[in-house]
Amino acid sequence: MGHQQLLLIVISVVVVGIAIVIGMTMFGVSAIEANRDQIISDLVNLSSDAQAYYKKQEEFGGGAGSYKGWTIPKFFKKHENKKKYIKITVKKQSVQLNGYGTEIGRNGKSTVRVRVIVKPAGINFKIFN
Repeated sequence: MGHQQLLLIVISVVVVGIAIVIGMTMFGVSAIEANRDQIISDLVNLSSDAQAYYKKQEEFGGGAGSYKGWTIPKFFKKHENKKKYIKITVKKQSVQLNGYGTEIGRNGKSTVRVRVIVKPAGINFKIFN
């Protein structure tokens, strides 16, 4: 009877250990996805703002067919929680937004990064990591 009890204890410890490892892995993946999703959400909002600026007349504070002069709010440049950073490149007919997170991405080497190119006809996303 003692051998069965020891065997049950050993099996229980192994099962609990495996469950803990799986839980830790799932938590890490969730943090990466949350970081990436937040960056994408911010870039979508900024893209919409840039297109609105492009379409507004100069008299109303817009670019009148140009992205020149458009800037992002200071809030988006670097968040207080330091979870992401957004860099912009503004040209006359396009805006490039690069969003950088703090979580290590899919490749296991560099942080999460998403690029958006805003043009008058639409928005193009590319997820790098």
